Amino acid sequence: MRKKKFKLQRPKSTKKTTTDVPSTSAPPPPWTELPRDVTANILHRLGPIELLESAQEVCTTWKDVCLEPAMWRVIDMKNLGYHDMYDLQIMCRDAVDRSQGQLIEINIEHFGTDDLIRYISERYIFAICIFWFFKRHV
Repeated sequence: MRKKKFKLQRPKSTKKTTTDVPSTSAPPPPWTELPRDVTANILHRLGPIELLESAQEVCTTWKDVCLEPAMWRVIDMKNLGYHDMYDLQIMCRDAVDRSQGQLIEINIEHFGTDDLIRYISERYIFAICIFWFFKRHV
């Protein structure tokens, strides 16, 4: 006579398996649904340092808006204490390049150099105003 094999019955788990989870993804964040001009208006209120360092990293919509030349027509990079944390010269050149010839006004107060002024003027002769204040040490 053959012995019956005893099969151990495991209790059913209450956890959902991956097959039980609905396949719908989470809805996109509400700011991705905003019209492009509204998003640009909101982001334009940030300074160039914030746009270059953080806003463009939030999502692809914000990155696309941050890359638009219209966002870079007026660049106010007056040094407000960021000089130790960032290379403002490199960031300014990046911002000027992003304007793609649409630059109207730029402020490089407290960190502007002759080389930076030359860089801007060689690329954008249509700039209406260049505010430049370079404090010389006496």
